[in-house]
Amino acid sequence: MRGLVALLVLIAAQVLLRAPVVAAPNDFRVISGTLLHPATLGVGVTVAVFKGAEGIVYYADLRAVSGIPPLERGATVTLVGFEGSRPDQLMTQVMYPADVAPEDAPSVRSERINGRIGSLARPTVVIRAADGTENRLVLRGISATTLELLHRGDLVTIFGQPTDNDFEVTGIIQYQD
Repeated sequence: MRGLVALLVLIAAQVLLRAPVVAAPNDFRVISGTLLHPATLGVGVTVAVFKGAEGIVYYADLRAVSGIPPLERGATVTLVGFEGSRPDQLMTQVMYPADVAPEDAPSVRSERINGRIGSLARPTVVIRAADGTENRLVLRGISATTLELLHRGDLVTIFGQPTDNDFEVTGIIQYQD
């Protein structure tokens, strides 16, 4: 579990330390969604179509996945991999059904908060979503250097786990708009 969290934090730190980013080919992606095609997924299938939780249809290249679980159309799965040459393509490295997480996966599903930074008094940040709701977060688990890259008005997606008083960050994507 700690290995996966550490990997996500490292990837987020590497991306954010270079410069603000826009999702691009070879970016790390974690997609939760529903199997659309084929009707039965199993050994020997190299490509599958999934509908993400956000409603986006993804085309997953499964050639690098070892031990593809047998699944029927409509099954909920999580795909981990890298964005292909288009945003709807995923070069999948790991795939698991939603009800069967790998041993090192977090036991609680990570939350995603999308929006603009409304105010920032490090490490406290207020994220305003498109629908007007606000989330006040005390960001824990990211370096001071990464925090310095965040500014009021930035469009961000923050991944992590809420705790009693703060939000344990496992990744941040800062977008250019």
